Amino acid sequence: MVTTNLDLYLGNIVTTRIRLARNISGYPFHISDYSHAREIVKKVNRALVRTDTFNLFYVENLSDIKLESMKEKHLISQNLIDNRDFGAVLINQDQSISVMVNEEDHIREQCFMRGLRLTEAYKRLCKIDDDIAKNLDIAFDDKYGYLTACPTNLGTGMRASVLMFLPALTESGKIGALIQETRKLGLTVRGIYGEGSDAEGFMYQISNEITLGISEEEILSQVEQTVLQICRAERDEMQRLYVRNELSVMDKAHKSYGVLTNAIVLSYSEFLTHISRVKLGAMLGMIEISNIAEIDDLIIKVRPASLCEAHGKKLSNQNRDLFRAEIVGTALSKIKE
Repeated sequence: MVTTNLDLYLGNIVTTRIRLARNISGYPFHISDYSHAREIVKKVNRALVRTDTFNLFYVENLSDIKLESMKEKHLISQNLIDNRDFGAVLINQDQSISVMVNEEDHIREQCFMRGLRLTEAYKRLCKIDDDIAKNLDIAFDDKYGYLTACPTNLGTGMRASVLMFLPALTESGKIGALIQETRKLGLTVRGIYGEGSDAEGFMYQISNEITLGISEEEILSQVEQTVLQICRAERDEMQRLYVRNELSVMDKAHKSYGVLTNAIVLSYSEFLTHISRVKLGAMLGMIEISNIAEIDDLIIKVRPASLCEAHGKKLSNQNRDLFRAEIVGTALSKIKE
């Protein structure tokens, strides 16, 4: 694997996610029978009993607010929500691992970690995957590897993703060329919630597209090398675009900090605009915030459904904006040195 001083890219690299797609032999890939769905959930739950402490949630029993909040945290997908009559999810105590059941595939295992930790996340998920394989007859073909509902997941069934903060490449207009070059390598660049989503707050997911005819180790290495190349390109562009215009960038960052710490009401789109400026200022040493990861946590914490869940009820738009302003102002005051 590539080795480098990752401290140089603190802030550019947000989180790592590894996802494995698996199916159980003897069941149709697309579940449309309630009894089959419950059988699969029970089998997966039993297989994971000794692996970690998981909480089991049936999608049909969860409120819309709870489901949307889970989605905001990447613990579940929109596909699982859409399949609410049959779907379930198992989530461990620290929410670093989730196992979706009866999504597009029977089993979608996920592991999340801060920073660029692809190999570590993969090894953690392998323990989960091994226990599932020991207890269930997983659909596998000697030629095609793991059999999946969508042919694009055949082979390893693995997606290795890294969430990145790329303001300079975005604002310079070079992100489009980056996306095209990345595709030539068999990788893809998407928005924060994957396929079809927008790049909110300069956030992008970089992940592998090819899963067939390539090993898990090769996928991890390719994604890591590409991520580091993107980091270097982003840092070069930051030097060109921001450091040479230091006063302007500093002014925007401090004005945004002022808005976020003094706002009475704050919409999520307005928050994203300003928090990205504050994060950029912190990365460039223009605002004294030592723990940039706390900014990333705040971005999730004040999403609409997460705010509603924290208050235990559905909130009006105005109340959400009021609470968001209060939470953001307090949080930023605490994390600023």
